[in-house]
Amino acid sequence: MHPVQNADGGSVLQTARNYPIDAATVIDAGAVVKLSAGKVVLAAAAETGGILGIAAEFHSGKEDALNLRANGKEILVCDNPTLIFECPAPTIKAASGSAATIVPAEGDVDAAAADDAFNNAILVLKEKAANSTNTDALGTQIVVTDYTKTGTVMTKASGGTPSAGDVYEVYPVIGAAIGGVASLGDKRLGITLKTVGATKIRCIGHDYERGTIKLMAIGHALT
Repeated sequence: MHPVQNADGGSVLQTARNYPIDAATVIDAGAVVKLSAGKVVLAAAAETGGILGIAAEFHSGKEDALNLRANGKEILVCDNPTLIFECPAPTIKAASGSAATIVPAEGDVDAAAADDAFNNAILVLKEKAANSTNTDALGTQIVVTDYTKTGTVMTKASGGTPSAGDVYEVYPVIGAAIGGVASLGDKRLGITLKTVGATKIRCIGHDYERGTIKLMAIGHALT
């Protein structure tokens, strides 16, 4: 995760503050974190509690002669409750489809994602398979008009027929909590569609040129 700005227009750099952390705790810069017993820890993949913010530095939990804070007792966190942060848009790979549908490869979307979970999400064709016959150009934006849990079928408003192996970026609906379609990924540095959960994060913007989605905390530890 990369802090972008604050919703009130303030500087991201001014919001990074020191918080207690156990010396052995491992947290990457950019990870989504929370407070537990007054100390910083990684947020759960499907976090249900308040989020503190985004780690502003790497805490390896091990002694480092070049970084005395690597196993120190404090860590910097960008903690403004109105912090806007971003991460790469998650992707799916088409297994099959038609002019009206896309079926993601097995495991790319959590089977627990409910009917209609992806309705009005935007798909962007990122990469074509080597033998693809898809007539869409790279960067083509496609609106998902309906999602059916059985078979993980995404009905789309327009576009060509996807070939197996074509890769699409998935941009969740702006304003929606991502927990219905995604969860926090490995090391809490982004989001993944492979699992869903009650993650306290909302999608608030898309950057198609940079391939990122903008996010904010729904529940915050300081509010």
